[in-house]
Amino acid sequence: MNDIAFAPIREVAVGLPDADHFSTATTVSGMMGILMSERWPKRANDTVWQHALATCVRAVQLETDTTKARKAFVAAARDAGLKVLPDDEQKPRIRARSSASRSTVQWRQPHTKRERHSH
Repeated sequence: MNDIAFAPIREVAVGLPDADHFSTATTVSGMMGILMSERWPKRANDTVWQHALATCVRAVQLETDTTKARKAFVAAARDAGLKVLPDDEQKPRIRARSSASRSTVQWRQPHTKRERHSH
């Protein structure tokens, strides 16, 4: 199969509103179908969604690679407030590890000129 629209991508799934399950895409055309779905939360002048759809079209036309199309799709889903799997599933673990390794820093208000002279 030579058609890039059906070339495999790293699987991505989004939880669309009013859906009992996640919608999964394994190809660029699959991502385009989800983006154009009636369930996708549309907003007027949604430039992130428009960019994602345009990037998918450019990938199909071989003007960009499928990785960029997937990245734009994920950005649009997050911008729409949708959960993205597996991408969002991995992030909390990374954050939890990095926050545990950081030391707590307390913020102190700088002294005013008057307070510095009274010490």
